Amino acid sequence: MGCSVLPRACVTALALVLSVAWPAVAQDQKGTLVFAVESLAAQTLDPILEARPGNAVYQAVMYDSLVGFNLEKGGIGPGVADSWELAADGLSWTFKLRPGQKFHNGDPLTAADVKFSLERQMGPGSLAASGATMRRTFKSIDIIDDLTVRINTNTPQIGLPPTLSRAVAPEGAVMPKAYIEKVGEEEFRRKPVGSGPWKFLKNVKGDRMEFEAINWAHVRGTPKFKNLTILLVPEESTRVAMVQTGEAGIASIGPETMLSASKAGLEVLSVPGTMQALYQFWGWYKPEMKDNPIAKARVREALSLAIDRQQIIDHVMNGKAQMPHPFAAFGYTEYYSADHWEKWSKQAYRYDPVMAKKILTEEGYPNGFPLTFANTALPGTQFMVDIGTAIADMWTKVGLKVNLKHYEWGSFAPLSRGEQTQLIGAVSMYRTVGRPDLQWRYNAAFAPESEQKLLGDTKNCDATCKEYTRVHTALLDERDPKKRTELTDAMVKLIAESWVAVPIIEGMGYYAVNKKLVGAFKTIPGRHELGDVFERIPRADQAAWPK
Repeated sequence: MGCSVLPRACVTALALVLSVAWPAVAQDQKGTLVFAVESLAAQTLDPILEARPGNAVYQAVMYDSLVGFNLEKGGIGPGVADSWELAADGLSWTFKLRPGQKFHNGDPLTAADVKFSLERQMGPGSLAASGATMRRTFKSIDIIDDLTVRINTNTPQIGLPPTLSRAVAPEGAVMPKAYIEKVGEEEFRRKPVGSGPWKFLKNVKGDRMEFEAINWAHVRGTPKFKNLTILLVPEESTRVAMVQTGEAGIASIGPETMLSASKAGLEVLSVPGTMQALYQFWGWYKPEMKDNPIAKARVREALSLAIDRQQIIDHVMNGKAQMPHPFAAFGYTEYYSADHWEKWSKQAYRYDPVMAKKILTEEGYPNGFPLTFANTALPGTQFMVDIGTAIADMWTKVGLKVNLKHYEWGSFAPLSRGEQTQLIGAVSMYRTVGRPDLQWRYNAAFAPESEQKLLGDTKNCDATCKEYTRVHTALLDERDPKKRTELTDAMVKLIAESWVAVPIIEGMGYYAVNKKLVGAFKTIPGRHELGDVFERIPRADQAAWPK
């Protein structure tokens, strides 16, 4: 059409071209995709009333976020905005919106809707987890034109785009300003309108949510199924049985069910880069711990060398996991030398019990030592207990006297807060989830003022702890991409070589798929939930699964 940057005349022409294709799109949409899931969380379709799980499962199907995903690599990518830029002084981000977007009621999506949505997330009726942070850091939001919005901040917010991406949180969801102001909040919650690939049909509390595919081209993908039903089925065995009988096309499952689902002829789909199972040491830096073996970094390294991660991947995770990067880092992590750290991890996280015994002997523990191991699992990751049991057995083989204590998460979580008195000198299972913005997860685990304070507290902060604080502080203010990567790598190195929080495996989200109903599709790395994938899922007659 002779338009290099899609000016408004070209946008109109493009809309006319797309409108010709809409009837063909609608004719090719058939059937209902039924997804059986263990939880529907709060089951609300107002983005300001729902936290991460609901936003990522069912709100994602009908709402777009200001920042989206890199569909192939994982991490952030274009969303409602197709580009964003940080000002030279670091005090504002300018987002350029893709032209031609519209809500399900036909209203155009503009910068006014973005401003309205962000302000609504910060408003008094919002339950947004980041609402208080946004109120504290956002100075103002300016509408430059219909397709440009600028967020002004009180201090530099280098990591702002990920926080407005559904890759991290729901706060970036874009809602229709004119519609909500016309019908009011209560009516909007009964009949919600978004701009995503699926339109709202029905919400049956405690049972299901139903959606209908839009019949026009969408940048995230145009649905192949005509309808989508997200069905609440708490029992995993029932979910799998429904996929076997064809009552559901897809169901969420855990690692414990993967083998039986595969033997039943179902496709078992895994999502890479969603989490790490790890163990971490508590209070090792306290003065009373100075003579304890775990106060020595080499001893902590030896315990890692004693773990056969591949055996855990093969036998606990049924082969549906992989070797990890360092703590909380993934292949899609921003400002991070992923290739370098992948090579480092293969060597550092190798299984070498001979070297483990050698180090223990050199450090004065040829016959091992007693160690309390709190074995627990965060909700939805029960397999962590099996991993912990396997680790305890491996440590016993290099001489440790492991006192394995099993905790329900509800009883363990309070122990990790405050003074952590009952955990001092112990090691526990833990988990970190996949996020592109590494520095925030590190601060929550290692800052002396943090809740976990794994590296030291405000009274006991050694040279490594102080250096971590220096590097992390510099990272928050650094705007040059090259220097930012160097600082991130330096922070990762400090923690990786301290061996205080040690990844065991990089886990995945797991789903059972009926190959007679659903065709082959790829998930988004790091996106455990399928909320942004349903529109790209083909019918079985459209794409066969590889044999």
